[in-house]
Amino acid sequence: MTFRFLPLLVGMCLTPAANLFAEPAPEQRTILPPGNPTAGMTLFVEKGCYQCHHTGKIESPASKLDINLTINLDGREHADWTRDDFARAIMNPNHTISDEYRKIMMTLGDNLKAENSPMPGFNEMLTVSDLIHLASFLESLSQ
Repeated sequence: MTFRFLPLLVGMCLTPAANLFAEPAPEQRTILPPGNPTAGMTLFVEKGCYQCHHTGKIESPASKLDINLTINLDGREHADWTRDDFARAIMNPNHTISDEYRKIMMTLGDNLKAENSPMPGFNEMLTVSDLIHLASFLESLSQ
């Protein structure tokens, strides 16, 4: 008689374990809290990000680099990036080297640069709230 509830008990125990392997809901994909994209856009210009990165969604000051050497942030390559992805790339630029950048450097014959990001680390230049706002602005480019 006590075994009558065993399937129910097993099912109750396995359900939480199964949820561990389920895809998170889109709103649960990021750890970084949402910031103010407008403040992030201001930081994008103030910190000089537009020198190496461009987006068709804002008018930036003219870059010193040839447009072919800058990375398009609202392109297909970054369409699925979350705030966390952008924050990680800002704080540790060598974590993800853009395929666009890698191809350009290989074309120019500079294989060493193709494996190392020219982007400086921003650990000393950004506050945590700056990082949150900047990552929120970058995430908004694909929306």
